Amino acid sequence: MIDSIDSQNLAKLLHYVQRFGDHNYDLLRELTGIENVRDVLSKLKILVGPSPKFHTLGLSLFHTTIKLSKNSVLQPVDFYYFFDGMIIASLRDVLTSDTIVLDVVFPRGRWDFVQILEKMSEMGLIKDYETYLEYKREIYPVDYSAFNFESLMFERAILDRPREPFQLPDLSDDFSPDWVDIYTLGKRQENPLRSWDEVAKSLDVSVDEVIYHYFNHVVGRGLVDAFYTYLGKLDFRVWLIVNDVNDEIVSELSRIVTLLRVSYLHNDKIYASIVGQRHMLLDILGFVNKLSSAYHFSYDVYVHPITPLRDFVRTYSIPYEHFTKENKWSITLRELKENFEKELNRLLKERKSV
Repeated sequence: MIDSIDSQNLAKLLHYVQRFGDHNYDLLRELTGIENVRDVLSKLKILVGPSPKFHTLGLSLFHTTIKLSKNSVLQPVDFYYFFDGMIIASLRDVLTSDTIVLDVVFPRGRWDFVQILEKMSEMGLIKDYETYLEYKREIYPVDYSAFNFESLMFERAILDRPREPFQLPDLSDDFSPDWVDIYTLGKRQENPLRSWDEVAKSLDVSVDEVIYHYFNHVVGRGLVDAFYTYLGKLDFRVWLIVNDVNDEIVSELSRIVTLLRVSYLHNDKIYASIVGQRHMLLDILGFVNKLSSAYHFSYDVYVHPITPLRDFVRTYSIPYEHFTKENKWSITLRELKENFEKELNRLLKERKSV
């Protein structure tokens, strides 16, 4: 089935899957000319997950780097519980022994979570931290033209030319998502392989209602900005902080075939999220180093191995549990502090008993 389709058409198919998702078979068939789209995607065994468009959900994203205190026993998973699930990524850097990187999401316009970081600093749990608000992002589809569909390996890490980001139109038109939209998106992000029946059962609504909300609201109203599409084994994530905001730098970074997104942060910084396979790492780091010399910028790079499983990388869905049936994000500073104290006491007891 796949053997009859050349790699160029498969790369084209995956490009459109990243833009429109993997369920609109008629649209994908029309765009690619591949008749048996559903069978091809099934045979490829790709993993497709929605990337939330945070501002349409009423959320802000904060990129946070933490320096742990000396002899700290904190692990990436601990921060998920400390912040009551208000993070979507918690990662340990493999290049240093004391760095944790967090992506924190919080109701738009609020910075309450910083008080938990302050409290952790006062208690000596962490040594220092920096947090930056994302004000704009660009999504880049993985370029599968550099992918070998037989070996499931990328044949090169750097392209000859820059790529263009997705420029999806804003379809929200002042649309406000309800709790079924938020929960359905969260459940799909949590586990892209979860069936509609499972999602419906967890929400105690009908399957038809879940499907309607997902395609007509989550997808149709632009509550996602792309669909991350993974094929083959990935070995690491790289998070790159560039201390300069320059369109030429971003354009050059887009030559990395597995660049997923570029976030523009306050304080004039660019944050790039990259994934890759083991053989690509040195090429990517070497390329960034050459760019820094050519464009005279400083940068910080954090490398997070995906294996061993969960030692360095923990990712999570949007915190849909904090969205009420009154269609509001609900988390107070008092609740945040009480949860932190409870989880810290639990952690100390567990670590003491080991």
